[in-house]
Amino acid sequence: MSRIGKKPIEIPAGVNVRAGAERVEIEGPLGRLQMIAHPGISVRIDDAKKQAVVERSGDSKKLRALHGLARALIRNMVIGVTAGFERKLEIVGVGYGAKIQGHELVLNLGFATPVVLPIPESVKIEVPQPTRIRVSGNDKQQVGEFAAEIRRSKPPEPYKGKGIKYEGEFIRRKAGKSFVGAGG
Repeated sequence: MSRIGKKPIEIPAGVNVRAGAERVEIEGPLGRLQMIAHPGISVRIDDAKKQAVVERSGDSKKLRALHGLARALIRNMVIGVTAGFERKLEIVGVGYGAKIQGHELVLNLGFATPVVLPIPESVKIEVPQPTRIRVSGNDKQQVGEFAAEIRRSKPPEPYKGKGIKYEGEFIRRKAGKSFVGAGG
């Protein structure tokens, strides 16, 4: 039995969970999320205990894996509609920066032209300083995906550390070439 899948999911006050045949809808203060589950996975809501329990119909290897996955996804949805998710990025480099223009994030990263990324509807972007970007939203996957797309524009390089990195990320630095005096 899946150790993660068998744990019940606590449903906080103010969150409404509806589970149908294969669809799970969760609504809370920060929005509404929905997921389509595998046909062998079902979700049972226990209103008395304010819990959701994920169950599987068989014991095949695939269903055991999907059991834990479905439970983790539903738990992330509950957290998303109550607290939300955020990723913070830092831009390192002289002259590098970010700004928001309309529904686009414009990154100046030392290239000949700025990198322009359209902001997805479900993600909120804030640029408190030109070298800081905050990506937030209620869908963990979309927040992480857009943060990764921003970082992919100019990953940090190991010699000077220039580029876009996650806040708190450690960049392993390499020593540059060292020149030794000529013969002797």
